[in-house]
Amino acid sequence: MSKRLILCAFVMLAIALMSLPVSRAQTYLRPNPDGDRRPRPMRISSYEDDPFVRESDAKRMDLSKFGEDEDGRPILSNDRVKIENEDFIYRKDTATGEFKKFAWNPWPAPASNQYGDFRFPDEVRFPLFKQERDADGKIILKDGLQVWTPNDLHLGMTTTFEAANAVKDAGDSWSGRNLAWGRNGLLEIETQVFIDFNAFYSPSARMLFFGVVPYRLRGETDIKIFETATSWDMVAHESGHALHNTLKPNVDHTDLGFNTWGESFGDQMAMWASLRNRDRVMRLLAETHGDLNQSNSLTRIGEAFAALIGSGAGIRDSFHDKKVSDTTEEVHERSEPLSGAAYKLFLTVYSRRKSEQRIEEHEALSEAGQIMGMFLTRAADYTPENKMTLEDVAKAYLKVDKEFFGGRYHAMLVDEFTRREIFDANSLTEWLAHEGATPDLYLPRRPTDQEVEALIQANLDRLGIGPDFGLKLQSVTRENPFGRKISFGQTIVRVQLTQGRGQGATPLDNHGILVFRWDGTLADYHAPIPPAGGASLAPELSSQAQAMAMIGQAKRLSLDQHGAPLSIVRRPDGRLTVEARVMRGEGINAYLEVFTLDNPRGERREIVIPPVPPDKRIHIPDDVIN
Repeated sequence: MSKRLILCAFVMLAIALMSLPVSRAQTYLRPNPDGDRRPRPMRISSYEDDPFVRESDAKRMDLSKFGEDEDGRPILSNDRVKIENEDFIYRKDTATGEFKKFAWNPWPAPASNQYGDFRFPDEVRFPLFKQERDADGKIILKDGLQVWTPNDLHLGMTTTFEAANAVKDAGDSWSGRNLAWGRNGLLEIETQVFIDFNAFYSPSARMLFFGVVPYRLRGETDIKIFETATSWDMVAHESGHALHNTLKPNVDHTDLGFNTWGESFGDQMAMWASLRNRDRVMRLLAETHGDLNQSNSLTRIGEAFAALIGSGAGIRDSFHDKKVSDTTEEVHERSEPLSGAAYKLFLTVYSRRKSEQRIEEHEALSEAGQIMGMFLTRAADYTPENKMTLEDVAKAYLKVDKEFFGGRYHAMLVDEFTRREIFDANSLTEWLAHEGATPDLYLPRRPTDQEVEALIQANLDRLGIGPDFGLKLQSVTRENPFGRKISFGQTIVRVQLTQGRGQGATPLDNHGILVFRWDGTLADYHAPIPPAGGASLAPELSSQAQAMAMIGQAKRLSLDQHGAPLSIVRRPDGRLTVEARVMRGEGINAYLEVFTLDNPRGERREIVIPPVPPDKRIHIPDDVIN
């Protein structure tokens, strides 16, 4: 065969190979050549705050965080976060309080652009809201639902995907463990699902839901659409709720203390996670000229609210001097003293990092954010499991400071919490008493679950569990702050209270938490039955006898016949009672039905807490959407 024929054969073979179908995802997702293990970036458009603050930017994300659809196109999905849409847009019925179908969803699927990435630089920053109308100008209905004009808007989905992944990375880093949020570690997010300036985490669905707002600014005639999913801070706040519920898996979702803490937790998550973004750090320094002792884009959340109503700075601002007495019991308001105290701590940490470490301002700012993230997430390890107060959370901050920072912020924290009225005159004494009462228990290095269970059962008396009750091992979490294959951090042990002991014991909806240090010593313990004074580790035996009597009363009233375990609860006046909580509804319409000794027929309690308080809801006039 001549050289010319051989050459022609090779050319034809090359052409044939090149013509084989190769998916767009394969083109973009194939590994780096030469065995390069460095993460390859995917470009993705995202707002750093919200559209009313600044335009979107194209960011880089690790390519491995993107999945692909059946056609091989990259999609906004991985094993931790999944963006999805359903077919409908819902609206809350003012009479029933339930969300009902209102319109067909006009948003596109969360897929990549024609180039195989997620950059959408030409997307309109303030898009118009369009509805399909007939010749008479009336809105077209299909199966009784409004038909909205299909749009090509992607930034709500891309911003949410980027922000949720950033929060997950931050939470894992700060807590020293993999926080398996959502269902089996996957947090599903619907970015356009109902009409309202709101968003929320559903404890029943373990999902996030975001609203859309048709609006008309003063002096304008055009009706535009704002997606709450385009607000990085609102997404980070709601993603914070998902992490918070993962850190406290046994919480009573109707607990006022937890829900109040949750609002501060979400706001702080948005603040501290944003400081992991170097570009945002640099912009913050330029904005404030390095003086963070003022209101700024870090402390403000939900600036879109101010733009839509034409006044104010946003939904909330963490730069303030509010005390508990300056607020109502509404959870968003009552959370503000804790957020304000945390920001004061942040200013102290930032100042000390600059002066003591002699590092650049941007480095000090980033490091201060990391430290605040540790306070935020690790405080959850040192609070009671089922119900808690802001005072409990503040005491947990003292404990984080003691365990991880050698108590260097102790005096500042006590003064600030006292000034904010989160602490009273007895709070510090109670915390010291709690510290002194911690049992002297030791966990062997790298223990099996069986060894942990044996340690618990051998020390029921030392853990304050009376003879009528027992403890059942619920879970063992081994921290791994350095990403090693062996456990090198704390070991967090959760236990469930039982009526009686042994195999025939009846599980109760009460849980305790034990935290062991890396060297095996017990750092902290919160008992499953809440003590009365807040100082002791467990209630006295007389209280446990009272609880047994109330369990008997609850069974006579058939409270245990609703498919949920009984729960021993301490009322605000200090008295014990018993109730059973049953999850009802689904997703955005979820709630708890609670059966109590006072109301054995049951009562409804809401569990979905949106980030926008009732007095800051935006009224959407009927002529805007009808």
